[in-house]
Amino acid sequence: MFVLKIVTDFASAHSLRNYPGDCSRLHGHNWGVEVSVCSKVLNDMGIAIDFREIKNQTKSVAKRLDHQYLNEIPPFDVLNPTAENIAKYIFDEVGLLINTKDVKVKEVTVWETARSAVTYSQ
Repeated sequence: MFVLKIVTDFASAHSLRNYPGDCSRLHGHNWGVEVSVCSKVLNDMGIAIDFREIKNQTKSVAKRLDHQYLNEIPPFDVLNPTAENIAKYIFDEVGLLINTKDVKVKEVTVWETARSAVTYSQ
């Protein structure tokens, strides 16, 4: 299995609903995002998928979140904008853009801070 990974970022604010602490108040993060894609198959050039394609599609999803108050935009206007839910959202949305018969998003890691991250995979 080949696993390809790209790293990007975005900045946004959120407040956690029903959280018993400071994070219930409006605050922001410079989120780091790692997207890993897997494939057992290589094309004629010897690549599974161009890194540029993974990065461009991930950036297109991250752009929807960049410089936004997440609580005001779908799906986070209903879904609590936790790092866990953000990771799953990016996983699902990037998957819609790049998954094929041979290439699949394997996991997404979202870094809330340099020391706190969550990984979502299926």
